[in-house]
Parts: sequence; structure tokens; C-alpha cells
Amino acid sequence: MEPLNVQELYDLRDAMMARLGSEQLFTAITRANRMGDLPELLESLGMADLLPEPPDEQATYAGKVIVLGDSAVKEDKLRSIIRKKGMDPDRFEFHLEYNRLKHFDFSKIRGSMGYVAILAGPMPHSTPGKVDASSFVAQVENNPGQYPPMFRMGAGHELKITNNSFKNALGWLESIGVQLRG
Repeated sequence: MEPLNVQELYDLRDAMMARLGSEQLFTAITRANRMGDLPELLESLGMADLLPEPPDEQATYAGKVIVLGDSAVKEDKLRSIIRKKGMDPDRFEFHLEYNRLKHFDFSKIRGSMGYVAILAGPMPHSTPGKVDASSFVAQVENNPGQYPPMFRMGAGHELKITNNSFKNALGWLESIGVQLRG
């Protein structure tokens, strides 16, 4: 792309300011925060001074990965897989029973700073908090800026939590830069 001239830059600035209402701005900074890109975003905008200094040299706590879906693999086995990958199992929250998922309030995930990613397996279509979609998975896919990134565990189009699909999900977490080391 060719660099913009001065007038085009002013026009772009005005168009961006018109679009950046509080909801869009919050969505953008929430996404950057989840992905660990907030310092770079603020630096690029000349606003790095707005970030508080971290309390120490260690990485700050950024939230949990929520694992949702009916699973034939027991939670203890999934936690063992996490440990073998060198990740902290305490950074994962599991909801693996199909019948309990029928009543799980999925709206608590929307806009939450407590979750950095969603690992999705098979779950009921009709659940609280799915708003305007046919299922929670469709809700997340239709509104990516409102939810943490999501990985569909399974084979092909079938959602299924297996040892392999869970290992693939952990690899995906690493590939998108989610820090979960113990």
C-alpha cells in the first residue's frame, strides 16, 4: 500500500475517531490485553505511560483457559496432559458434563477479563447466554471481539474432546501466544 498523504491521514483519523465509540475501544483493548499485545498497542499510540508498572519481573496473571464440552476423557487425565506440556493446570477451568452445561450461564464469558481462551467440545445447543445464535460456539464465532479466542476440539466438523484433540488445543494456545507455563 502506498503511504497516505497528509489530507488522507486526517480523513483516516476522523473516520477512526467516529468509529471508536466506547464499546469498540473497549473491545480492541480487551483483545490486545488477552493476547499480551496491550503494551505494544499503547506504545504505537504514544500512550505507553498509561500502563502501570508490573509489580515484579514475573509475567503477570492474565486469566484462565475455560474448557467446555462433554468429555469421555476425565479431568484428571486432561490435567496430566497439561502438566506434561509444562503448563500450569491451575490456569484451566473445566466444565465437562453435558447435563450441567445445559444450565451453565455462558454469558459470564462474554467480555470477561478472567478468560484468555475457550477450548470447546460438544455441548448443548440451547443454553443460557447464547444470545442470538444457534449455539454458544456459533455465538462466539459470530462475535469474536466480544469473547476470548476459541478453539474447536474434535475431528472434522464434529466436536469431540479426546487426548489428541486436547493436545492439539494446547498447541494452538502456544501458537497464539497464550502464556501458561507453571
